[in-house]
Amino acid sequence: MYENESRIDRVKRFSKIWWKSRADAGKSQEFMALGIGVSKKTIQNWEKGLSSPNFFQATEWFHLLGINPRKYFLEFLYPNLFSDRNSNNEIKLDEILINIIKNFSIAEKEQLIHIMTGNHGSSWLALLQLFLIYCQISFQARATIARSILENYEIEKATGQLVNPNESKIDLDLLDSAILQCKTTAKNKDSGYSTLFFEKNNNDFFKSKK
Repeated sequence: MYENESRIDRVKRFSKIWWKSRADAGKSQEFMALGIGVSKKTIQNWEKGLSSPNFFQATEWFHLLGINPRKYFLEFLYPNLFSDRNSNNEIKLDEILINIIKNFSIAEKEQLIHIMTGNHGSSWLALLQLFLIYCQISFQARATIARSILENYEIEKATGQLVNPNESKIDLDLLDSAILQCKTTAKNKDSGYSTLFFEKNNNDFFKSKK
């Protein structure tokens, strides 16, 4: 954050989380008020910085919007870095990446290290390209692919065919829930869904940073 920034300025930037994410998702204040169970005036106050949602309301906010909350909180925590995320400046990109990883949960850090350096036999760069392609196909296709992978995993786990199964702990409940949300997103033709990792492991976004 800015060292000499006033509390009022921080409040204004915090309110940006709410109005910007809502605008990005194309949802109305009336829609958010109805979904969260508050008045439209309350939504307006959040977006003006006159008041703020509690933790439950904030998680419901992004669940309703169907978008990843992480980037909005990173923009608040590190405004100098994330104001221009598309920068080609390598030093700035290094800083952005460091701060993103710093805010990962322990489980996310361990899993990322395993994907990049684990003894699984696949190229990290190839896995990265697969992930990028996955992010560009439809939610219907994503749900189908993810369900197929999960079913193959369950069969191979039961028959003892997994490759190095003890190297990384997998949250099957989270994955199963995400697949269901992905299917719902496809059916409703929504733009996305909120990540369960944020709701489950990253509550520290709402705590002060030391």
